[in-house]
This record gives sequence, structure tokens and C-alpha cells, in this order.
Amino acid sequence: MSDKTNDEKLRILQERLAQIKQKQETPVPTRNQREEVIEIATPQDEVPQKERNPMSFGWVKYVVIIGVVIGVVGFGSFYAYNNIDSFNLTLSEEITEEPKEFVLEYNLNLKGDNISIISSFEDENSAKAMVNNLKVKGFECYYFFLPDKSNSTEELYKVYIGPYENEKESQQWIDNLDVENEISIIHIQTGVLKKKTRSKLAIIKEKKEAEKKRKKEQKEKLAKENEEKIIKEKLQKEKARIAKENAIKEEKERERLAEEKLKKEKIEENKIEKEKLAKEIEEKEILNLDKEKLKKEIEELERNKKELIILKNSEIKINYFFEFTNTIENEGYLVISNNAGFPKIQQNFTNISSQGGQKILIKKAKEELENFGVTLDNIYFEKTNTLTLYYPGDIALVYW
Repeated sequence: MSDKTNDEKLRILQERLAQIKQKQETPVPTRNQREEVIEIATPQDEVPQKERNPMSFGWVKYVVIIGVVIGVVGFGSFYAYNNIDSFNLTLSEEITEEPKEFVLEYNLNLKGDNISIISSFEDENSAKAMVNNLKVKGFECYYFFLPDKSNSTEELYKVYIGPYENEKESQQWIDNLDVENEISIIHIQTGVLKKKTRSKLAIIKEKKEAEKKRKKEQKEKLAKENEEKIIKEKLQKEKARIAKENAIKEEKERERLAEEKLKKEKIEENKIEKEKLAKEIEEKEILNLDKEKLKKEIEELERNKKELIILKNSEIKINYFFEFTNTIENEGYLVISNNAGFPKIQQNFTNISSQGGQKILIKKAKEELENFGVTLDNIYFEKTNTLTLYYPGDIALVYW
């Protein structure tokens, strides 16, 4: 119940109380409420006296009744207002209670273990026609109106075959039915569904339909593939044509570039040839100009040759020059040359650091040549500053 309904009820109760209160405050007309003066004659003094008529108390009864009504109505309003939530909660619980799931149960007065419901019709004539058709084919077949044989109110006519003694016998008959829908095997004693099954013919038919559909899809697929193949071949031909056209264009472009290159090369060759001729002319001129100079140089060389022959036959103070070269880490060689035409001397070293380093190695070689000289490959190298003849041989290098 909504809050709006509660407010309306409370408003109605308040209006009712206001009406009762208004009635209570309204004066109730009384009979002969005015005092009446009655003159009474007495024999003593015969003086007239005034006497009050007794007041009527009938209106008190109405006041009490109205008070009781007001009390009852007020208490009822108070009780309804305080318990209206509980009423709403109870009503809400009743409304929100989940409905139970409907389970179809049959009430079959038949002998045997089960029947097989094979179809449903809204029209009884259709059910009869199917029953007659199956009976002609040898089936034990009947129908019933669903509300008469179950707890369902759905107005359908159920066609069934049976009853049979077991599921195996049922299935044997079901397999000979030419129906596509699911078939329900109902247990006669309990009236509930035992299982759902299908006929063998329906399954075979379904397989045939599936095979037919598969072949159709395969045929459509092949047709689509052939169409795609044709389109693909057309595209390939078009690509080949475009590629051929592009190849022809590229070949023409290459030929054009080759011709341009050939022209440039010819121009460059002509330029080079001209430069070469100019250079040759220049060189000839230079040769002609230097002819006298060369003649003079030859004469000078002849003179120097004679002086060299004289020098070789004379003595010279031999001096040595030392040059150390590093090859890889901690390895190297020392080359010793001289001013007397003797071959150069080469010493190879490893583990240079363990022998004191380059300076120590050079110092040792110097001391050896300064104090003793050395003979290498049958050539005697004189001590430093010793007069010796200029070396006449052709050996350029010896190893120490």
C-alpha cells in the first residue's frame, strides 16, 4: 500500500473527528428550559409565590453517546495510523511471494507402462484425422482433451500411441512414425514425463535434409569459388596487361635514358679527348722547354756518379741511427740505419716491459755498436765513429 493511500485514510479520519466535534459544540434544544412562574394559593397567607419547574436531563444522554463515539473513532484512527506499515509489509510480502513452477501432470486411466504423445492440435478434427491415419497404418493410436486428462487448462487435443509395456517397445513404434517434432513418453502410473525422443524416420529425414542442404551449400560454394576464380583470372590478366604496358614504358624510358647517357658520354669523351690533346700539346711544349734542362741534369748526374765512385773507394766515419716501432701490446722492433751504405739492422722484441722498456733496449744496442761492433750475415758492422769503406754490396736488411 502506498504512502499516498495512508495519508488519504488519515485525512478521512480527521475529517470525521471534526464533524463529530462540530456536532458536540452545537447546542441541543431542550424542552421548556425557560423557568415557569406558577402561582400557588395557600390558605395561610394567600400570598402568591414563585416556584421553579424541575430542569430536564435528557440532553446528558446524547452528550455521553457522542463522547463514546469520539473515543472509539480516535482510538481506531490511532491504531490504524501506527499499524498501517505492518499492514503494508504483510500485503507486500503476500504480493512478492514467487509463484511456484508449473509441472504438467497427466491423469491417465490406462493399462501398461507408458504412452507416447506424438502431436498436439487446437482442432479436434485434426486430431481425429491423424488418429485414423495412424490406425490404418497399424498403430494403436488415440487422442484426449488435455484439461480432461491433466492439471493443465490449455485447450489442446493430444494424439498418442500406446499404451506399451516398456520404453524399448515404445521406441520401436516411434521409429516408424513420420513426424518431425519431439515425442514425449509419459509414465502412466505417475502421469509425469519420462523422457523426450524422436522417431528414426524423422532423424533420417533430418539427415537427408541436412545432406541436401550441405550439397546445396557446397554447390553454392563451388559456384562462388568459380566466380571468384574467374574474377581472379580477370584481375590477373588485367594486372599482366598493366604490367606489360608498364614494362614497355619502362623499356622505352630506359632506352631514352640510355640514349641521353650515350650522348653525354660522347660529349664527355670529346671533352676528355680535347683536354688530352691540349695536355699532350702542353706536355710536348714542356718537354721541348725542359730538353735543355734534362740534358744539363744528365751531365750533372754523370758528374755525381763519378764522385760517388770516388766516395765508395774512400773511407767514412760510420754512425748509427736508432728507431723503435711498437707493433702490438708489449711487442715491437728496432731498426738501426747508418751513413755508410751498410744494410739496415732489425731487432724484434717481445715482452718489452720485462726487458726494461724501449729506452733500455736502444741503450743496449748503442753500447754494443759503440764498444764492439757486430757481425750479421757475414757483414761486419764497425764500431761507431770508426773509419770504414762505403758498403759495396746489394743487401738492404739484416736481422740481429
